[in-house]
Amino acid sequence: MNTLVASFERAAGGLAGYLRPTPAKLLALAVLGWIAHWLQGHSEVLQLFWRWLPALLQGFAVNIWIGLVSVVLASLLGLLLGALQVSPRSLLARPARLFTLFFRNAPWLVVIFFIMYLIPFEVEWGGEYYQIPDWIKVAVGLSLTASGYAAEVVRGGIQSVPVAQWEAAASLGLDRRQILRKVVLPQALRSMLPAWMNLYCTVTMATALASLLGIEDLMTTMQLRLAAESRPELLLPGYLFVFLVFFFYIYPISRASKALERKWSLHD
Repeated sequence: MNTLVASFERAAGGLAGYLRPTPAKLLALAVLGWIAHWLQGHSEVLQLFWRWLPALLQGFAVNIWIGLVSVVLASLLGLLLGALQVSPRSLLARPARLFTLFFRNAPWLVVIFFIMYLIPFEVEWGGEYYQIPDWIKVAVGLSLTASGYAAEVVRGGIQSVPVAQWEAAASLGLDRRQILRKVVLPQALRSMLPAWMNLYCTVTMATALASLLGIEDLMTTMQLRLAAESRPELLLPGYLFVFLVFFFYIYPISRASKALERKWSLHD
């Protein structure tokens, strides 16, 4: 009975905290109220966006795909760089730190344009020519910049594992590579996952830069539809729609990462 009462009190406390007004919540309510009020007098805009919705969602799927590919590539490179940064060999650690420092401070758009001109339009293989899609170039550019952040996530996760774990594994006869793979990284993954989720959110937001290169993502699709209508009054609601699509996709992931971080910090 006491357990049930305690559970109810915790649930009530959590609900009260969720309903407690904050500046961010009040601002969100104000924005939603303004949107609802504006749409009451512009129902034809809502109908127009509804007709565009399949094409817009198809464009947003391109953003999601580029974001996923970029994070996978950045994670693979970040794992290598993060492990090299904690290496006792300065010949390996210093170049990894320099690479990480460089791309963490490199402008995303500049790197994307650099990769666009660096990677050729097409490649020859077995006497055949194969075109390299522009979205791959964008994904490579984003992954290089994101790899600097991923490397820091990996380095921080590795260093969060107590030294006693390294010493205990070494006493069992494991070398450094085996300790990293079998002991340290599995434990570090828990502290790395929330940061990785935040990195995915950041990269997904950065995929909007792909529209500057003509890739038919959500931004480009919306711009083409707005240009075809030639109605300046649609510009503000059009870009607001793009903002809301990104927001409602990214915000739950961001909240989930914070919830995981709080949950695991309580268990430590």
